[in-house]
Amino acid sequence: MPFITPNNMSMLFSLLLFISMQAQSIEKMPIQKQQTDTIPFTLKGSRIYIQGILNGEMPVSMQFDLGAGGAAVNKASSERLHLNFDEKAMLSNTQGINEVRKSTDNQLTFGNLTFHHLPLVETGNMKPGEDLIIGNHLFRNKIVEIDYDKQVLLIRDTLPNHAASYQKQPVVFEQDRPKFEVTIKQNGKTYTSWFLFDTGRDGTMLLGEDFTGQGDNWNNLKELTILNGRKIIQLDATIAGVVFKDIVTNAADPTKQAPRKTTTLFGNVLLNHFNVILDNRANFIYLKPNSRINEPYSHIRDFEKEMQQLKK
Repeated sequence: MPFITPNNMSMLFSLLLFISMQAQSIEKMPIQKQQTDTIPFTLKGSRIYIQGILNGEMPVSMQFDLGAGGAAVNKASSERLHLNFDEKAMLSNTQGINEVRKSTDNQLTFGNLTFHHLPLVETGNMKPGEDLIIGNHLFRNKIVEIDYDKQVLLIRDTLPNHAASYQKQPVVFEQDRPKFEVTIKQNGKTYTSWFLFDTGRDGTMLLGEDFTGQGDNWNNLKELTILNGRKIIQLDATIAGVVFKDIVTNAADPTKQAPRKTTTLFGNVLLNHFNVILDNRANFIYLKPNSRINEPYSHIRDFEKEMQQLKK
């Protein structure tokens, strides 16, 4: 697996999408229904994609991203989708903090679900083939299950019985984005911290300033090397009782001034090793290893190979 080179730095260190928007008046699904909606998805890389219909007629390919703070439309898709941009909004992402166009009133349908009055902000940093990004803000009165074995999303009103066979732990929410506690070990020290559960991150993990700026964490992290001011480090992480050994990731320097701070997170290269039940009502997440449990991730062996190639 390719690791960190000057040519792929911008991709590996791209920041998660975080949308700064006003309170939204999305018409969410009625809470009184007792049903399960099953929505098939496909994986491209490690990301989840579902198909839907925008404004009653336009087919759209959507990335389902629990790390997104709102819904966004790809600037490259806006003209095809005939959106009405009637407001402006401030958007903070890999392109910086910019004023962008906002379409305030849209209807989105996928599976048997329809959302009315959905605002979309326009962004230029999405991948080709992605029309929209949607996140957990649509499902805050629901239970969301991600079954990677069957490649389906299940949107529920009640917790399924099979959740009893999963490992349960609390979550907290930051702008509707779930965070969960994970233990990591690095340089002989053990840390337990809250990590963003970022299914939209096509990477393994990241230690942001919210972690490195605590106590003496930054100084205690022992680096393999330093690249563009970030420490490249090796660590072990334990998620839902599963130990991922010798992860190689990067840690942000908390002393550096930046327009926006990075968030400590796990990306879907690791998270998709688990089937997931996110109980938005009770603030719990349930995780169980799935058939992808032996899939590769950014590992010390990959880093060593990459460094050897650079020396040549």
